[in-house]
Amino acid sequence: MADAVVDLQATNIFGLNANFNTSGSTTTPTKTRTEVLDESGNVACARLVGDIEEVTQSGIMYCGTDFVGDLATFLTTFGDVQNDWLVTAINISMTAGAPATMDITGHNHVTNAHVTGVSIGQADVSDFLPHEVTEAFAAWDGNNVPDFGITLGTTATPSSATVGFAMNHVDTPDTNGDHFVGKNTTPRCTLSMDFSGIPTSSTAAALEVDLKANTNNMLDPLVMPVALSDSNTAHDTSSFTCEANADLITA
Repeated sequence: MADAVVDLQATNIFGLNANFNTSGSTTTPTKTRTEVLDESGNVACARLVGDIEEVTQSGIMYCGTDFVGDLATFLTTFGDVQNDWLVTAINISMTAGAPATMDITGHNHVTNAHVTGVSIGQADVSDFLPHEVTEAFAAWDGNNVPDFGITLGTTATPSSATVGFAMNHVDTPDTNGDHFVGKNTTPRCTLSMDFSGIPTSSTAAALEVDLKANTNNMLDPLVMPVALSDSNTAHDTSSFTCEANADLITA
């Protein structure tokens, strides 16, 4: 008896540029169970309502020279529909000496599906990643950890970073419990960085100045207090987390 024919291949759900390579993807149809109980507490009747399908494309790695350029509208119109799926989150993990990995999350509906267009709410988050040599950092090829314009000095280097883009999304059901209308709100960008050593910019105020100089499309970045660590058994380290909001575009 021959092997069964079962696919062993990840799917490029969101239709990314060919320079991106996908490790896995999931599609999850979701319905909500509603039920009526009788006088004894038994289920008298029940039905399923709702028609959302949630998708994730994960473990995405890049082979190219312009990570931001190849992501294209995933960043410049973040929150829009890509390949029939509305994008609500992009997360990128970076490690020194290794290629970055990326996950993308989204959804759509069977009834009154979201369609491509600015009216649902978009944001340009492309400035949050290095991509122009005219800025304080050079173009990024998807490897190692860019400095994000942070003033490092000579005794610090980035060891890891995570970047997240998220869009709040509000859906409203129709009279049958299926999808009626949806809207994006509050586009948000987060950056967490770890350093070997202590950068010259090692206070929240100094980091905010550095980041603001290189994120022109963002509202002012808000940096949380910087964590510093020293030891007699390991090199000094430091880390910080910040958030920045982008402008929501609806027309």
